[in-house]
Amino acid sequence: MKRHLVHTVITVSIFLSLCACKNRNSSEGEDAGGDLFVRFTKEQFDYMKMQTGTLQEAIFKEEVKARGVADAPPQYKATISPVASGAVKAIYVQPGERVRKGQPLLSFEGQEIIGLQQSWLEAAEQLKLLESEYRRQQSLFAEKISSEKIFLEAESLYKRAVAAYEGLRQQLLLLQIDLDKVAKGIITSSATLYAPISGDITHIHTNISKYIQPSDVVAEMVDTQQLQLYLSLFEKDIALISPGQQVLFSLPEPSGQPLTATVSVVGKAIDRTHRTATVQAIPSAEARSLLLSGMYINAGVVVQSKNVWALPVDALVIDDDETFVLLLQSFDRNEYLFRKVSVQTGRRNGDYIEVIPNEQVNASSVLLLQGVYFAM
Repeated sequence: MKRHLVHTVITVSIFLSLCACKNRNSSEGEDAGGDLFVRFTKEQFDYMKMQTGTLQEAIFKEEVKARGVADAPPQYKATISPVASGAVKAIYVQPGERVRKGQPLLSFEGQEIIGLQQSWLEAAEQLKLLESEYRRQQSLFAEKISSEKIFLEAESLYKRAVAAYEGLRQQLLLLQIDLDKVAKGIITSSATLYAPISGDITHIHTNISKYIQPSDVVAEMVDTQQLQLYLSLFEKDIALISPGQQVLFSLPEPSGQPLTATVSVVGKAIDRTHRTATVQAIPSAEARSLLLSGMYINAGVVVQSKNVWALPVDALVIDDDETFVLLLQSFDRNEYLFRKVSVQTGRRNGDYIEVIPNEQVNASSVLLLQGVYFAM
């Protein structure tokens, strides 16, 4: 208990000493030339965890701000619809699941599927008869035994039968029904929809026993491994953008982790309503793994990089619209002495701000970087 009381007394004493020092600096620290000096004891400097340092060389990037969305190019997106009507029999996948090309998605059954197979078998039998008659009339016409009119009628019937047979065959192929089995009289009542591409299932718009038709979209999928950024930039900025430029962007999450991409395509048309053009960018492998289809993006296209001298924003003091730093004048085992010096600043980049060196503040100057708040 006694040790805790002593520690509390020491802490309060140091705080009061700092306050007194702060008041004394602002009122009594000016020399004859008007410069303001700030003094700290070694104990005060260490207790407040103050730190000194020099101007830091940094790369400031000039960016054109943009907003956009993560999406895949059209060739990596698919909507799945049936080619015949029927009731959903089974669903083999679920949203969010990654599937490979050709993997079964769902099956459905109905009278239309059965009817197509029956019609194809009937068309096949009819075709045999009409082909035989066509060949016979062709031979008779060649020998001038039959008239041209009869031959042309047989030819017309045969060609129409070929078209009907082939049309039904193609419909069964679209349903991916085994024609060899159908030819043997084995008719199935169901068909299966397969994944047309490899990718991730994003939506399923049906359920068991629901009746679906060719006009219905029953599932959607996107290959998220091919996601790109589609950014909207105002027409006044498009002239500054070219393929190969770096894009810095963040996701709508608390961490705000900075990610990178590279401009790949600059749009050639302006949206007449919003006066914007679309710029496509390829995200890095790390960034792509964090993207989701349809995710909104805040980005900046880097149009210029510049090496500058900079300081942390917290190392600067703004007083009467003028910016100052604390320049170390001297120090020893007991005391630190700083002088308040005016500087000119430039652009800000995150937690750093550009500082223009002058006669008093340059690359070799030692400045107070941490703890400036307690000094002023």
